[in-house]
Amino acid sequence: MRRFNYAILPIVVLFAASAIAHADVVDLSTLAAGTTVSNQYPGVVFSLAGGGTTSGSPEIGSWTSDAGTGGVSNSNSGAYPTAYTLDIAFTAPVSSLSFTFDNFGSGNGSSYTAYDGTTVVSTGDISSVEDFDLVTVSGSGITDLQISNGGTTEWLFEVGAVTFTPGTEATPEPSSLLLFGTGILGMAGMLRRKFLAR
Repeated sequence: MRRFNYAILPIVVLFAASAIAHADVVDLSTLAAGTTVSNQYPGVVFSLAGGGTTSGSPEIGSWTSDAGTGGVSNSNSGAYPTAYTLDIAFTAPVSSLSFTFDNFGSGNGSSYTAYDGTTVVSTGDISSVEDFDLVTVSGSGITDLQISNGGTTEWLFEVGAVTFTPGTEATPEPSSLLLFGTGILGMAGMLRRKFLAR
């Protein structure tokens, strides 16, 4: 008779729970030029701030430096004039955040700032990033990502894709873990009795 190893049951449950976390990808490079992008992607809202085109939602750029590749621009027309900032807000905190970026030119002072509420999580200089290269944002608990062109209405950039891992519920306190573990042990005991009764 094969014996069931009850000690591995909690380990299996923990691995199953950790496997639930997954990365979400918002691929904007597949959208046609002129497409308005706002809140059509679950958990993400795109908007503009500052400069000459702060009203309306950002659009997919009307020209790209890489043939066949595009992305959401810092403009509500996909061209000039531009807003100072493209804002990407998350409805729940995220981690493992990255985006592809095409800065049409270099040296203008483009940068990003990631926030957890009003607290700055990380910042980065992306003034020399071109050709939809990958930019990785450090930190977790990110609720807002602001990508800035350095404060001009005459500098266009595009974001081709945004990848992130959605936040999970807060870590359970020790009493919840104890209750969960007790339930698992109780189930294991019931299964053991059932097998021994055969």
